[in-house]
Amino acid sequence: MLIAGQTLAAQDVQKSPSNQPIIERLEFIGCRRVESGTIRAHISLRTGDPYDAEQVERDAQALRDAGFFDEVRYKVVDSPDDPNGKIVIFYLTEKPIIRRIEYRGIRSITDQDLLRAYQEKKIGLAVETYFDQTKLTRAADVIKELLAAHGHPSASVVPTYEKVGATNTVTILFSINEGPKQKD
Repeated sequence: MLIAGQTLAAQDVQKSPSNQPIIERLEFIGCRRVESGTIRAHISLRTGDPYDAEQVERDAQALRDAGFFDEVRYKVVDSPDDPNGKIVIFYLTEKPIIRRIEYRGIRSITDQDLLRAYQEKKIGLAVETYFDQTKLTRAADVIKELLAAHGHPSASVVPTYEKVGATNTVTILFSINEGPKQKD
């Protein structure tokens, strides 16, 4: 009984808060537009919290789901100052911002028609928003639908984009061939 009691006591010491690793610092590397306060609002980890590897992974996933980043990676390192301290470093690659959207070759529909259709279909493609390539494809489909409704069922729409790395921005170009107008 005495040995079992000592073993339990030893296990309790290992689980005590003094031996539990603590998050000494959170670092966010790669942010240019998204402020650290916004990032912190999406995660539950805080300086001084007990370190929990599963929580770090959940917070990394929360940052992926936030919609600001193309890539989220993390690394946990031991603190050089505290043997129980952990430093959690998030490496974040922000999504680029759309600076300009151009439509070349379009004559049958107006910009207002496009904006209204984007809103109805919840595309979310606009200047000063985060670039998402899936939105680009969906927008091209909406343009084709609009052109078909305006008598151009054989129209082709080719979306392309140019990324400017220095500013992390994107210019989108829709090259449109309306094709012949179908007679009613």
